[in-house]
Amino acid sequence: MNQTVYSKIISFLILVIFLSPLEAKLLKPSKNGEEKEILIVNSKRRLYYPIKSEGLHYSVKGPTRLEFITRYPVLKKKKQSHSFQYLIILNGKDTVDVNHRYKVQKTIESVQHPKHKYTYSGNYFINLEKGVHTLELLKSNESKYPVLIRVNSKEFESLGKGNIVLTPMVHQSAVKLISNNKEVQYYECTSELPLQVKANGRKTLRIMNRLEFSDSMGQEESYRLRVREGVKIVGTYYFNTERSSASEIDGRADKVPGKWRSCEISVPNGKHVYSVEVADKGKAVLTRFILY
Repeated sequence: MNQTVYSKIISFLILVIFLSPLEAKLLKPSKNGEEKEILIVNSKRRLYYPIKSEGLHYSVKGPTRLEFITRYPVLKKKKQSHSFQYLIILNGKDTVDVNHRYKVQKTIESVQHPKHKYTYSGNYFINLEKGVHTLELLKSNESKYPVLIRVNSKEFESLGKGNIVLTPMVHQSAVKLISNNKEVQYYECTSELPLQVKANGRKTLRIMNRLEFSDSMGQEESYRLRVREGVKIVGTYYFNTERSSASEIDGRADKVPGKWRSCEISVPNGKHVYSVEVADKGKAVLTRFILY
């Protein structure tokens, strides 16, 4: 996925360390949501909205985490991978260009269009702070057909006890971050050096993260983390952060940590291995993994 516009997105900043998502709620567009498409996914009916030229409009109350689940319609005979794109405009000013490429998932069927097949789902995540936000989803000129989308919202609750801090399977030495006279261990992650962690479900994996600011960076920066399980992309998480005035990286006087951000992954039953990488080349992110 490529984000083409990096702008000041204060509304993306939320996240309190002791919060975790509750059950997801499907959001209905406040405008242009009259047309719908029902897909049969794992024997269950799932409601999607096509993103056409007029776009879809949403009004969302934060704090919340949004998940954008998209699929692309193709002809039955087309079995190769297909790329598709759409735009997210937040509060009328901040734009994110989301790009996916997935193969056809043969088991997906449409009630309205039985001659079509659909790709595997592309998942994108945004966290919203407290307040009322507007979202506009627009069709990209690069996509021939309308992208189908469903937007889920998850509220937050107390984390509780029983947290387990996970150590990456293969990693360099831990990086010590000093904050309020306390030392916390993080592990550096880049696009070239992803990290892998083992997690047993059914639980939730929280990825605490801080961007490493260099002298050439501004006061605020955007970055993304991409999480995979095997070849499957679990999700791409978008963050905006600023330099922290209360924390420092031990032994790295030329680097300044950003204020912490986090994202959560639902870990199904069984054993899983997740790969975490920075989706932006040239940026390094300090990560910490908590299973609860």
